[in-house]
Amino acid sequence: MKKFFVKVFILLIPWIMGISIIILPPLPENFYYCAIIDKHRILANAKSPKIALAGGSNIAFGIDSAAISDRFSIPVVDMGITAGIGLGRISDDISQFLRSGDVLLIMPEYEHFTSMWDGDISAYELIFGVQQYWLLWSSYYGLPGGFSNYFSTRLNYRRSVIEQTIKQNKEQEMADVFVLSRDGFNEYGDYVKHLGMENRSFVSSESAGILNQSYLNNFFRLVDNLTKRGIKVMLSYPSYEELSFRNSAALIQELDMLFRAKDNLQVISTPESYCYPTEYFYDTVYHLNREGRAMRTNQLILDLQASGFLAID
Repeated sequence: MKKFFVKVFILLIPWIMGISIIILPPLPENFYYCAIIDKHRILANAKSPKIALAGGSNIAFGIDSAAISDRFSIPVVDMGITAGIGLGRISDDISQFLRSGDVLLIMPEYEHFTSMWDGDISAYELIFGVQQYWLLWSSYYGLPGGFSNYFSTRLNYRRSVIEQTIKQNKEQEMADVFVLSRDGFNEYGDYVKHLGMENRSFVSSESAGILNQSYLNNFFRLVDNLTKRGIKVMLSYPSYEELSFRNSAALIQELDMLFRAKDNLQVISTPESYCYPTEYFYDTVYHLNREGRAMRTNQLILDLQASGFLAID
């Protein structure tokens, strides 16, 4: 039996090495997901009490953190990158930099409670490509979905690098091919590279899905843990394109009711306040353009003021 396991292990070595060569090399320095490194530094250096904004790209593309910080005279850091990292993983990552008295303001994408809690290939990019290995899984979230798609994406990238090397071309960073890049974020963690660009066509979401109760339970456990640490957990809603909002109205109403029933989760907004016409979105049902970003930020400031938590001079 021992010889059998030794033979199996020997046979697996080439596969393990092959997979490692494909998925373990770090992403190019200017790749969009690498912004998490900068956001960690900004949040770690921000003085307490501070506000950390948690969510996906709906906050990266839709918040003017400087305006909020100036209004309330408190450090504000936008930790948003993409919903595909998974809300549990996003919140867990941020929590390592929070202290008692800090505020975690969560603005989740609705899919986080239907299909995206554990994340997708974006989470693998963060874990392996940006070498945030500790975020692979925890008691709050499981392994991300879509590993085969992630592996295929990385394999194609490695092939392109090899082809460029054979042709004696300099390796071009993947991030340079896309509008999205690490250097598109400002010193508050907001994505600003798209501001002023023309809106791009996109398709409205038919439905964000059906509530997954286990995801909601994990979210509430996470809120409980943060509250025990003295961290104030607040919740607002994502900007959402109006047709997509109507198509998911039942889910949104259900979530709002459940959130408000959680006694240690302060809901400061209504979902309807962040339902905007298509003209205010840049390229997806969650990404705002310059005008939409200003409108949403003003509404969030009003919601924070009305919450009574942050004193206004």
